Amino acid sequence: MLADEFMQQTLLIHTALNSPGPDQHDWVCCLNVELETLVTRICELPGLSHFLLPPLFSDLQQAAHEGPIIIVNVSKHGCDALIILVDQLNPIHIPLSITRNGVRQLSSKLGTLTVREKSMDITRDLGIIMWELWDEVVSSIMNFLQTVLPSQSHIWWCPIAEFTLLPLHATSPYRKGQQNLANLYISSYTPTLTALIHARRHVLMHSASNGKLFIGIGQAKAMGESELVLVGAKLANIEQRIDRLTTFTHIEAQESCITRVAKELRKNEWVHLACHDIPNRNQPFKSMFTLHDGHFTIDRISQCELENPEFAYLSACHTTVGDKDSLDKVMHLASAMQFARFCSMIGTMWVVDDAQTNKITSVFYDNMIDKHGCLNYTHSTLNRMMKKLVDVPFDQQILYVHLGA
Repeated sequence: MLADEFMQQTLLIHTALNSPGPDQHDWVCCLNVELETLVTRICELPGLSHFLLPPLFSDLQQAAHEGPIIIVNVSKHGCDALIILVDQLNPIHIPLSITRNGVRQLSSKLGTLTVREKSMDITRDLGIIMWELWDEVVSSIMNFLQTVLPSQSHIWWCPIAEFTLLPLHATSPYRKGQQNLANLYISSYTPTLTALIHARRHVLMHSASNGKLFIGIGQAKAMGESELVLVGAKLANIEQRIDRLTTFTHIEAQESCITRVAKELRKNEWVHLACHDIPNRNQPFKSMFTLHDGHFTIDRISQCELENPEFAYLSACHTTVGDKDSLDKVMHLASAMQFARFCSMIGTMWVVDDAQTNKITSVFYDNMIDKHGCLNYTHSTLNRMMKKLVDVPFDQQILYVHLGA
């Protein structure tokens, strides 16, 4: 089979590259010629014409099938937005006025604010950052979108590098007579275009019926971490609200161990995780959820052979924080769940206040039930929730984001 021949050829090349000697160069060149011939044969097979080639823009454009994708990029050369529309032959380029240093300053300010003492009111200072983001980044994007997209349509943000640390979905002009972004459009995020395309394909495989297998996983007293006193109440609140519409079970304390959680993730379609996590911004694959008997890392999540994953609510801190030095910063706990084939996730951008999570969780699951009496875990649920959290501190309202389809 060609697949076996390809694997064998790549192994031979790997061996040759690690075998120094006078004939190494000729050996590697010969093997590469044979590999090129093999790749040509593979490309002649149906559906494999672009084997090992980068995807075509027309293929990536399918990510915008349900709404525009806004790629926001930062580099030493400047900052730009690329808006991908399903009916445009090329991306729409929008230069941004902000510099890379400006983006770094905003993310640094935000990081300092969101680790403040719980008793501090940071609404004003946070509002200033949201206003600066609107003026220097989002306003020019919105000016274009409002010419081609009806209000309350769905958009997806695909931030790159330092932009991944900033809550683009929560920006506002804070001027009389002007609407904030949440009132204009419904925002979601995606780490990559391909991840969103795969999530959409997975959604099509699932029915929108009730009766989903739903597991709540709580760990209030992880070793070395402060106690999350409301974990039990939070899971009970979820069960009270949706038990009649799902097959809901929950595990806590000693039951929330690594092997049990891996088993439950494999067989359940929906999951709510309420525990501490430890983001590792230097080695993102070592980021982890803290369970009863140890750390459940991204590495371990990726090894779970999930049967039918759909929705994950990650009620932990920093679940969308990625690699400190990577140019893309897309690997974090939330994106790991997406790469593990969960179609839709709720993640967090900074520290979650445990005192507020019970209220927030209750409002979210109340809004999960649509007008037909069915559970709807999509982006619109989070959007409706944000508009009802008027008595929750501003930083806790906007830290939750939707990823995926």
